[in-house]
Amino acid sequence: MSYLKGMIEEMQESETKKKKKKNIIISILAILILMAAGFFGYRIYADYKEEQFLKGVKLREIKVTPKVLEHKEKDVFTEAYQQESQEQIDQQKKKNYTIQKPLVVQNAYGTNTTALYYYGKTDRASYAVCTVEAPDAGAAVYKHTLKAKKKYSTTHEYQIVGLSAGTRNKVTMEFFNEDKRAIEKQYFYVDIPEDDVIPRILKKTKGSSAQKMEDGLFALLGHDKAQDANIYLYDNNGVNRGRMPLNKYRTDRLLFVGDDMAYSYDFNKIAMVNRLGKVTKTYDLGERYEFHHDFLYAKKQNKFICLVNDKEQDTIEDVVVSVDVRTGEVKELIDFEDYFKTMRNLAYRPKKNTYGGTGLDWIHLNSMNMIDDDSMIFSSREQSTLIKMKNVFEKPEVDYLIHGGTVYNGTDYQKYMLKKEGSFVGQAGQHTISVEHDKSLPKGQYYLYMFNNNYGYSATIKSFDWSMFPGTGTMKEGEKSMYYKYLVDENKRTYKLVQSFAIPYSPIVSSVEHMKNNISFGSGTSKTFGEYDKDGKLIYSFGYDADKYSYRVMKYNFEGYLFRD
Repeated sequence: MSYLKGMIEEMQESETKKKKKKNIIISILAILILMAAGFFGYRIYADYKEEQFLKGVKLREIKVTPKVLEHKEKDVFTEAYQQESQEQIDQQKKKNYTIQKPLVVQNAYGTNTTALYYYGKTDRASYAVCTVEAPDAGAAVYKHTLKAKKKYSTTHEYQIVGLSAGTRNKVTMEFFNEDKRAIEKQYFYVDIPEDDVIPRILKKTKGSSAQKMEDGLFALLGHDKAQDANIYLYDNNGVNRGRMPLNKYRTDRLLFVGDDMAYSYDFNKIAMVNRLGKVTKTYDLGERYEFHHDFLYAKKQNKFICLVNDKEQDTIEDVVVSVDVRTGEVKELIDFEDYFKTMRNLAYRPKKNTYGGTGLDWIHLNSMNMIDDDSMIFSSREQSTLIKMKNVFEKPEVDYLIHGGTVYNGTDYQKYMLKKEGSFVGQAGQHTISVEHDKSLPKGQYYLYMFNNNYGYSATIKSFDWSMFPGTGTMKEGEKSMYYKYLVDENKRTYKLVQSFAIPYSPIVSSVEHMKNNISFGSGTSKTFGEYDKDGKLIYSFGYDADKYSYRVMKYNFEGYLFRD
């Protein structure tokens, strides 16, 4: 009996435990259900509140008075100047600036006279779209998505470019979340003082093409040679959008290296500028070398390639050096005299060269471009020749020459000349040679395009047979310059003209460049710049004020640098 009684008690105890366990599970489930209900209820409420917030976002005006920083140091490109700027900005950032009440500084780092530094925080991650309008300057709209460290950020720090001098500018900032819904919309006005240094646009000409101009800003480089050492920016309506000061010498182009922009700012110096406009690093070529005409960036080698004068030689415009972006080391790559001794020795030496000096300008290199990782194309204005050099970083060699005349007849260089296919007049006094690769072409073929000045003069080659170049002009007058595009076939050692069209005449300087579907140009002595469509029909051109000319006009959209691409 006692055994049976024990079994019954044990069964009752087990049943009691099961009931307790069941009750605990039920209680836990109830708590979880209540928590889930609370969570989802909270989410529903939070989503409701967020939706109400987003629906309530309206474009509104905020009052902004841009701050102006003070500097003891006057040279923008010195470490001292940039440090003075940064210390003042960092001091300001200690305050609680939000996107509703942002910190705005005019030309914070001294690198763009009309640019604004913008800083503000928010509790909602977002990206920013900025629109700059200058109603009194032609109602032109300049709108872009600004680049930040992250795609969506709670800290918004930018350089706003595109404001015009001498007018009231309307700046609209719109912030969007991951669903592309606005979390803030605001606009404010900034009055930028008049800047008499900026060249005026005197004439606007609409062409026959219905094609739209590509997004970007035209940069006037070397306005009136090097006397006014600035970069002037203009939009597709001819409205000035800023001035980037330089020290003494012009820059020949803007380069984009990683996240920064690079340009020369003195006869022998290069600056790296980040997206906020701050000069982050400078390079010095030293006293021996000074810039002329062109420089570019070789990505694989991480080096700047520069056309320079070697001041220790009695020749000019015939040397190429590299500058290591990481270390700043300067190295001579090519002295063209070593490869064209005969041409150098045959050259006539005038009493004075183009610049009034005595250095022999026997080849006059005026532009260059990378063909691949270790070969380059160079333009010689003096010889009206395109020169390909291979193995430029290790052991340079002449690969080929493109020349439409008889300059090399009877010399060892004749063997390097590519054969011309078809009947056309060769380039004469050309500038800004560029390479275009096309995936549809077989290996060994590519395009070269250039501003063919169509200028028939060589100061150092008295035997130059210009009868081979009918239609060329003089320094004072000429019928037309040309856009020229060659198809080069390295396998067959040939070249042929595949596209050409007339451009306003300029015997010297000048530029053309491809930009997506269009071709922008700058014709120096005609004092015009603008854009053609891919077929060579004019879309728009602008005439500007200058005593002489602008060396080049290049167009940049700043995607990946200031704006999201």
